Amino acid sequence: MHLKPIVEALEHSETCILNGNGYNISMKIELPNIKPTVVNALKTVNQRQYVVENNHSDIIQDHVVIEEPLLISLTFINNKSQRQSIDLTVIMRTPGFDEELIVGFLFSEHIITFHNDIVSMKLYDDVGSTNHIEVVLADHISIDWQSVSRNFPSQSSCGICGKSSLNALSLKSNLPVDAKTSWLKTSEIIQHAHQLKNHQPLFNATGGVHGAAYITQNEWLCVYEDVGRHNAVDKIIGDLCLSDRFASQSILVLSGRVSFELIQKAITSGIAVIIAIGAPSSLAVSAAIQFNITLIGFTKETQFNVYSGNQRINESC
Repeated sequence: MHLKPIVEALEHSETCILNGNGYNISMKIELPNIKPTVVNALKTVNQRQYVVENNHSDIIQDHVVIEEPLLISLTFINNKSQRQSIDLTVIMRTPGFDEELIVGFLFSEHIITFHNDIVSMKLYDDVGSTNHIEVVLADHISIDWQSVSRNFPSQSSCGICGKSSLNALSLKSNLPVDAKTSWLKTSEIIQHAHQLKNHQPLFNATGGVHGAAYITQNEWLCVYEDVGRHNAVDKIIGDLCLSDRFASQSILVLSGRVSFELIQKAITSGIAVIIAIGAPSSLAVSAAIQFNITLIGFTKETQFNVYSGNQRINESC
């Protein structure tokens, strides 16, 4: 079972020359080593780069992140005690760590609670396709289709788009959120946010992905990147579910803004603190307050904003 985040898999690199403003910039771009269960997340393309000041343009190579659809099919025992297979959803994602993505997605949707709720996961029999995976659920799994029903593919920008009713957005938790107070130092908040960019090789190479990290007791358990911010979080949740490493005093660090869905996933996974580089939405703030999550946004080098859960922050440090 492949569990290492992409940041731990860097084994080779190449140099790309970028032309601009009359001089050359040599930029070393780290490329991930491709494991048997992971496809390349980067693609090299030609682009024409314009320098307006010099009225000059050049054709140069660039790396872009790959975005591809992943079709998830489920096989399960229905309410008539018959084995049934359905196509559950299509997720637009960055290929790689699909096992973690699927497990995290199913956990966040309350389809599974433990990794052994899944009997098997395999590529579907589509000729030459790596973008269709069949998940066989354990016989005891009963699915609440009203709460997970989706009526069109999940886009990389928003995973809850496509829910068939507003009631499906109701918040539920698989794990309790730790209520201990005064355990998070202000210096650690700044440090964690600053360090995230050092764990984002795909973003450094392409500028086209979101990053998410899971930290407990100052240990970085896993870091993932994806073209969809919710996919990066699902990959973290899937990793934690597969390895049974959910922690009580846990921190989720995000490279961008905080939407309602990311709060929803944090609630499901018992994550106590969210540190974001960007801003939260109004619904994200409301959900964080309701479920006692410490929500921190606009984290910069010397300051940050706390929107809920200030009691976890140790202001003397």
